Amino acid sequence: MKTVAETFGTRRDALRLGGLGLASAAVEGFLPRRVSANSKVSPRGTARNVLFYEINGAISHLESWDFKENAGTPADLEVTKHREGLYLSEKLFPKFKGHIDKFAILRTLLSHEEVHFRGQTYVQTGRPLNLAFASEIPAIGSVVAMELESRRRASDTFPTYMSFNLEKAFPGALSTGFLDPRFSVVDINPEIAGQGSTLNESAIELVEERWRLLTKLREAQRDRISSFERKMSSYENFYDAAHQLVADGRWTEAFDITEKDRERFGETDVATSCILARNVLKKDAGTRYVHICHPGWDHHKYIWDHSATTNHYKLCAEFDRAFSALIQDLALTPSPTNPHRTVLDETLVVAMSEFGRTPGALNNLQGRDHYNKVYPALFAGAGVEPGLILGETDADGSQCVETGWHRKEQPRIENVVATIYSALGIDWSKKVHDTPSKRTYAYVDELGAPGWIPTDEISSIYG
Repeated sequence: MKTVAETFGTRRDALRLGGLGLASAAVEGFLPRRVSANSKVSPRGTARNVLFYEINGAISHLESWDFKENAGTPADLEVTKHREGLYLSEKLFPKFKGHIDKFAILRTLLSHEEVHFRGQTYVQTGRPLNLAFASEIPAIGSVVAMELESRRRASDTFPTYMSFNLEKAFPGALSTGFLDPRFSVVDINPEIAGQGSTLNESAIELVEERWRLLTKLREAQRDRISSFERKMSSYENFYDAAHQLVADGRWTEAFDITEKDRERFGETDVATSCILARNVLKKDAGTRYVHICHPGWDHHKYIWDHSATTNHYKLCAEFDRAFSALIQDLALTPSPTNPHRTVLDETLVVAMSEFGRTPGALNNLQGRDHYNKVYPALFAGAGVEPGLILGETDADGSQCVETGWHRKEQPRIENVVATIYSALGIDWSKKVHDTPSKRTYAYVDELGAPGWIPTDEISSIYG
């Protein structure tokens, strides 16, 4: 039996309340008041939730969702024709081949970035990194948390924005930027969370005793604290949120991992992340935006070397097992609000890297380098038409031949962000004009790295 101190220590480490997002959040807090929008935009509102699976470090698109045989293709992939226009490796994706038809595959994304830190910042924020005002830019999940705050129910104690393993991304879990810290991500360390933790009755009694004491101290110091303005209220918001979670039995239940789960999902950190993400969505306790980070895909050397410590074989096996089980469970779990729908029906699932990997022959270290000219994304749930293959690349997967949507320009991460906002019923054309720096913040920025870019949602994934 763990002591109360041990229980609290384990739980505090596992939950990492606020995570790195809180550490760098704007403690002054801010709520936009001067906001404009384009009346021509019509958000779909088909999703209650979004699950973003980041294949962090960049999977090789050439051996995954846009297979192109070339001088660097290993001979043991056992590639077969899955259906017209789609070839899959039986070795790399033996389980996921049974679920890929639930997805629309877009093969022609273009990234502004070709370096991991900048590319992964781009994925989290929806815009290229600009150091002049990077600290003011909120993560996409924080914008979602702000937008959906009015939809939270009295019973919603879970944070709107949760992530798993984002501390392993190069930029870490990014902050709320200019937004109030209460919209911060709660980033979960899957390695620690996977060890499990419980609050026994004695621990709960101690929590409540200390909470009563803290409440009395707050009241006694209310006049003095009020002079601190938003700085103190922001921290009090986090204390309140933490207390709500500890007092809600659903939170502890969400971190329950069974042996059967381990057998199906695997024993890896990404497996734990997928199990916990499933649990959180099933609880329907307020979390609406979930970001899973699956790191390690940056194989500049020995990408297909079986003897290497890490390679694409190993990472694909982790993905195949964990992500397949996650999609299967979401597709079989009844919606908590509509018995005629599943959790997948109400969740927009997006899986993508920050860019692709170099086409053709392997480099001199038997690896593939960074490549941003074309790379794929997977979309499922929330009204997405399953089985679509959108966009076309040339014979060696190096150039876009057909963009896959109604624009002649290739879609970018900005358009993925617009698609996420639209699915959640958020007007992605909004612009905030009263930021602390007085710079206008666009939910989807039309001024990308090369100049003006289209900011449409990727409507083609809906058929």
